[in-house]
Amino acid sequence: MTVSQKVPVGVQSVPIASATPVTNVFTRDFTATFGAITALTGTAVTQTVAGLLTTDQVFVQCLGTMTAGATIANARVSAANTLEITFTTAVALGVSLGSLSWRVTVFR
Repeated sequence: MTVSQKVPVGVQSVPIASATPVTNVFTRDFTATFGAITALTGTAVTQTVAGLLTTDQVFVQCLGTMTAGATIANARVSAANTLEITFTTAVALGVSLGSLSWRVTVFR
């Protein structure tokens, strides 16, 4: 869509060729305690989230304050009902995430 094109009244989005439409979006909050991330590396952790499908696309955010130096590198559904989050750190010391509240937004 160019800048000059406008979405017609009553249409919520402009379809993208060969794209799969998202029909459902929902969120789920959970609290989890994740361990330490080794210095200058990353680690993948899993969390059970009932109802997740391997075809779901997910976005994960921390609802609290993550330890300085820790970042979320990736999130995916690795198996049915299993959320996998990959954390990384670029600091010279390892970091511990501890117990935090999280929100997963699921696009189905």
